[in-house]
Amino acid sequence: KVGVIGAGTMGQGIAKAFAQVGYTVALCDIKQEWADGGKNKIAAGYAKLVAKGKLDQAEVDRRMAAITAGLKEDLCADCDLIVEAAFEDMKVKQTTFGELKDLQARVRFRFQHFLLSITEIGKGLSRPLVGMHFFNPADRMKLIGIAGVNTPVETVETIKKISIEIGKTPVQVNEAAASSSTAS
Repeated sequence: KVGVIGAGTMGQGIAKAFAQVGYTVALCDIKQEWADGGKNKIAAGYAKLVAKGKLDQAEVDRRMAAITAGLKEDLCADCDLIVEAAFEDMKVKQTTFGELKDLQARVRFRFQHFLLSITEIGKGLSRPLVGMHFFNPADRMKLIGIAGVNTPVETVETIKKISIEIGKTPVQVNEAAASSSTAS
């Protein structure tokens, strides 16, 4: 099960990337209505594909059934991987991961953007944090950049494997982010 935190454009695309290959996805945001809105936008996008004959309704129903919208406190406790795609702000990211740090030991954290330091965001966490940068639109772009200065090799390799499972081409990069409080 994959938790996606942030139900905006990138979070929606990431949720679709996982759901289309059979993962169970928790699409989360800080308000239920925002999470529901993200799932509704996914459904609307799929409806357009069905109308154009590019996807059949049974496949859309399968994918949509794999996605549950809600709050991270309610849905992420049993996730194996948490993908954070929330607002690009150091304090927001540190707060988000801080709130998740008491989840089950099997959860691996990763976050979406390279504009902020993975090392700085991961301070104080007991679990590995790895950067996994999806390109927009996340469900269709093939490349994923993977980074993590202090990330254990096994975690990086696991994320590479998962990236391939969801049809992506992982490229390992060095962390080169600024450690400012906000990104511009």
